[in-house]
Amino acid sequence: MLSTAAPDSDLGRLEKQLERAKKNAAGAEHLWKIGVLAKVEVEQRALKVVRLESDLANAQLARAKNDLAAQESQVAAGESTKDELEAAKATMAQLTEAVQAATAKRERAELDAAEANLRRQQKLLALGSAHKSDVNRAQEKLAELKSPKN
Repeated sequence: MLSTAAPDSDLGRLEKQLERAKKNAAGAEHLWKIGVLAKVEVEQRALKVVRLESDLANAQLARAKNDLAAQESQVAAGESTKDELEAAKATMAQLTEAVQAATAKRERAELDAAEANLRRQQKLLALGSAHKSDVNRAQEKLAELKSPKN
């Protein structure tokens, strides 16, 4: 019983964090326009939303995997029907697609953020407000994100 309670509490926590992040990001553009927030803060808030959406999709998939395993054992024990098992498999397939889409969106958003940061650091260096090491770090981060994943 404890093993199913932990993923559910993680899902609830992630859902609350996502809602909070969406609210923070929603008003950020207006705050930037009136000069209260820096553009980088607006970008970071939007990136946080994308990251949390990805984390939530992965957590939902993990829960669905546990549910599917439980459903398979119930069918084997004769406590459940094959229709219920097929429904669990269909849910699993939908969540797998959602995770792939969320992961692709997250990777794109992180790459865009790294490119924006590199451009920002280069501009600051040209103005004399940054160090070459800041630009190098931004270039390394971008290269790391562009490198193929194993």
